[in-house]
Amino acid sequence: MDGGVGRVLDAAVDEGFLTAGAASAGFRHSSGFLAGTPLPAAGQAAVDLGSGGGLPGLVLATLTNCNWFLVERSERRCRFLEWAARSLEVFDRVSVVHADATEVGRGELRGSVMLVTARAFGPPGATIECGAPLLSDEGHLVVSEPPEDRRARWPEDPLGELGLSDAGAWEHEGARFQAFRSDGACGDRYPRAWKAIERSPVF
Repeated sequence: MDGGVGRVLDAAVDEGFLTAGAASAGFRHSSGFLAGTPLPAAGQAAVDLGSGGGLPGLVLATLTNCNWFLVERSERRCRFLEWAARSLEVFDRVSVVHADATEVGRGELRGSVMLVTARAFGPPGATIECGAPLLSDEGHLVVSEPPEDRRARWPEDPLGELGLSDAGAWEHEGARFQAFRSDGACGDRYPRAWKAIERSPVF
């Protein structure tokens, strides 16, 4: 692991944002998000939903040349992410967005993002509904999967309503990932407010 990344993840553990186990595996696990999908080009946008202690967004910012938007609704975590981005010298390509993911999906980034990542962001339906509206045509949403849960978690019909199709699954360093590709046709009603998502998830 890069020494700078290691120090940042250790600091996240000290702040209570990551467990020691998550920090130890952080670089290896985060790099898995890029193992099965095209990399965004320099200058293109990527979004990490619920960045928390910096996984995977901060790590991925050190591995790519695109512009990362780290979405986090905790002000304290946002301050940490800003410090971490400066420490890793990626602040010129990292923007910390202090907002709810549903707000971001209706803002300026909607329909303009080539890659959205989500690690332990929320239930499958909520993750899909918050990620899909951000994607540009042929952009990808990549989520980390539970290590032992082999059930079908992503029903095809709701994915189609959100303009997504299955783009494949893979394993990397013992972790599992699932990708979805956008056709740019996510309905205008998405994302809904959190209360509506929780009351009536898309699946």
